[in-house]
Amino acid sequence: MNGHALLAMIERETGNVYRKKTTHEYAGACPWCGGVDRFQVWVKDDRPHYWCRSCDRKGDAIQFLRDFRNLPFAQAKELAEADDLYVDDGSTVKRAPCPARLDAPAPTWETMAAAFVKECYGNLYGESGEKAMAWLNGRRLAAETLYKAGIGYNPVERYVERESWGLPPAMSKKSGKPKGLWLPRGIVIPWFLDDQVWSVRIRRPVGDPKYYLLPGGQTRGLYRAGTVRAGAPVVLVEGEFDALMIVQGTGWKVAAVATGSTGGARNHRWLMRLATASVVLVAYDADEGGDKAAEYWLDSLPNARRWRPYWGDVSDMAKDGVDLAAWVSEGVA
Repeated sequence: MNGHALLAMIERETGNVYRKKTTHEYAGACPWCGGVDRFQVWVKDDRPHYWCRSCDRKGDAIQFLRDFRNLPFAQAKELAEADDLYVDDGSTVKRAPCPARLDAPAPTWETMAAAFVKECYGNLYGESGEKAMAWLNGRRLAAETLYKAGIGYNPVERYVERESWGLPPAMSKKSGKPKGLWLPRGIVIPWFLDDQVWSVRIRRPVGDPKYYLLPGGQTRGLYRAGTVRAGAPVVLVEGEFDALMIVQGTGWKVAAVATGSTGGARNHRWLMRLATASVVLVAYDADEGGDKAAEYWLDSLPNARRWRPYWGDVSDMAKDGVDLAAWVSEGVA
């Protein structure tokens, strides 16, 4: 696969758009850990590859498909070879549209993820979760809000068998031994849709990446997508805690969704759902990165409006005492 075919494939798979930085380098949000431009794709044909400078994901087209779709080598290789069809002449990329179909995670993964979420949910309200609860309360998130959102806490990192979660085996390049599925310590944030766990993100107390997406879940989801209602307003933010601050601050009267990263949730399924809202207030961070990321939604949704936080992000405003209900009402008016 040549370099521009690799770029086209990654954009199609993730729904992200990567911007040209140099002749042979493109950058944008990491499909695994988010960010703005930490994920780089080199399109020079002698060695096309990608690398995230935060979570250290790296490799070629085959490795990307193995990691992103959890595919065996043979299937990933077959798909990678077919992806040359997405390139015009090797220098001009045919940008494929965002994928229209999003499937729920495999049943085995969903069952194991639901059990893990339930276990961690109980931990948050026990002795092992006291510090995590204090940290969340310090962000002005009330216990009732956390309860309704199913937020939990994993007190001790561990490794479990990948096969038990329905994931294909993987070998460690360093030890040559089978790799386990890493469940790091941190605050557990489940993403639900239709009463199923679609994704699980873990907010780690220290280390990179700060947010860890549990492999096997849906990587192109929209947090709290099920709360969007036709004819009603919705606030779109980047982080889950910002979304929860909105619904808490408005007395659960206004829906709020999160994309997980500034390049996340760019999919026709979510565009169609958000298009039914009376207005979509795009409340990404009040900085250049937030402004640039907001352009996608403003261009894609006729009912979208950039609603810039006064400073920082929604959580920053809440911690500083801003009346979020009044702020949202002003945007909806």
